[in-house]
Amino acid sequence: MIAVLDKRGYTENFNLLEVQDSYKDDGGKIDLNDLVIDKIYRFTGQNDVDDEAILYAMRNIKDGAKGIFVNGYGIYTDEEATAIIEKISVNEVDDNDWTEPKNNL
Repeated sequence: MIAVLDKRGYTENFNLLEVQDSYKDDGGKIDLNDLVIDKIYRFTGQNDVDDEAILYAMRNIKDGAKGIFVNGYGIYTDEEATAIIEKISVNEVDDNDWTEPKNNL
């Protein structure tokens, strides 16, 4: 799925928001109010149903940057990552097949 999102232009690693002070990216601040979640995917491990993860495809409406954010789910949830995601609005776009790259990219 990450490869498909990469082909759709979601190339930034927004998980860096967790480790950088004041949500900085490339020297500038990222305002969480400028981020929008376009699509959410939930994955379950094949051998362990407790091994779950969530992949968020998101974009920065201010500068157009698109990227991904990954968090554990259930017992593997990263509380800091969850706190960040809770501050970002969700505007899922379901008008096309998100399992394939867009034709116009």
